[in-house]
Amino acid sequence: MTDPIDCPFCGILCGEDPGKIIAQDPARRFALIQNIHPEATVHWLAMPMEHSASTEQLKESDPGKFMELIEFALAHTQAQVQDYPSLINGFTIKFHIGAFETLPHAKLHVLSTE
Repeated sequence: MTDPIDCPFCGILCGEDPGKIIAQDPARRFALIQNIHPEATVHWLAMPMEHSASTEQLKESDPGKFMELIEFALAHTQAQVQDYPSLINGFTIKFHIGAFETLPHAKLHVLSTE
């Protein structure tokens, strides 16, 4: 398990490491950041601002927060369509469970449909 101090996402979210934050909700404690290794024109990561070792752990320990994260990702991506034309045709939200989750921090991937 990665310590929050060593987590690259925590570093971006607290402003210590470079990264582009697309949107955030300080009240609900979620952020949408740009993926530095994009798989599509738009490839963002929706995540809680608090460190959680994995998406699976978040889903199991706090199912309500997991569902709120999905709602946040949908709402804030839809709000960006005017600024990111590649989202006009739609987008996909995916998440990894288990071995495919390479960087330990709960997150959902938002990818433009191309």
